[in-house]
Amino acid sequence: MITDAQVHIWNANTPQDPWEAGAKAHLPDPMPAERMLKFMDEAGIDRAVISAANVAPNRSPACGQAAAARYPGRFRVMGWFVPTLPEQFKVLPRWLEQPGMCSLRLSMNEPEHKKLFADGALEPVWKACVDQDMAVAVWTRDGPALMEPVLAKYPNLTFIVDHFAWAVPGPDREAKMKAMIDLARYRNVHVKVSSLPLVSGSAAPEYEDLHPLIKRVHAAFGAERLMWASDQTQTMGKCRGTYAENADIIRKYAAAYLPAADVQQLMHDTAARVFRWPV
Repeated sequence: MITDAQVHIWNANTPQDPWEAGAKAHLPDPMPAERMLKFMDEAGIDRAVISAANVAPNRSPACGQAAAARYPGRFRVMGWFVPTLPEQFKVLPRWLEQPGMCSLRLSMNEPEHKKLFADGALEPVWKACVDQDMAVAVWTRDGPALMEPVLAKYPNLTFIVDHFAWAVPGPDREAKMKAMIDLARYRNVHVKVSSLPLVSGSAAPEYEDLHPLIKRVHAAFGAERLMWASDQTQTMGKCRGTYAENADIIRKYAAAYLPAADVQQLMHDTAARVFRWPV
């Protein structure tokens, strides 16, 4: 069983189902649920957690929720929390009551989000996640170090470092790796080992420069706190490999140095537990 902890889907831009004004999709053609399922089946992926695509108005989960309703055994939804929308705070205490919803995702890339965080305005998010025993994934291109005060304050918060701390090649890679590994001492922290072809500076299919990094994160967190995710539409949009090659980074190449049980954790078990999605 393989559970992909992050995919994006979206419908065509129509008057009945319009995109966010000015948004550009990862790929030129729509990626409805049925097309994504075809790609998943070809790559041997059993099910996936949907995060709303950037074309969704206000990051609405509606497209993913409709897919989860049609294919409940294949899809669940990680809903974006957009802190600049007051109505989101009203939904927050009942977040998991939304159809298909299994978790919450928050971007810390926007200056206005960072200011709200610094001002303490996001405290209701952490409290709601603890109250609902709900995982929160935080996506930041600057590395996860800024989240340490939250983790210290909320030891029961199930926290996910998004996109492998975005440890892309360059002068900041080691600092991001160190910041991610430093968070391993908080037992509630997990890592989404995701978007790996985009984090790599090496070529498919092996993406060789990733494996020393994967080994370090595995040694720090253990497989039980790591989950693989493809982010495949962005990978395809940047011509960084096929869905099967993305999955093979772990299920084939990392399997050469990780125990089989740990590969199973990375490719399914951790996500199934954290998102409370039993087989």
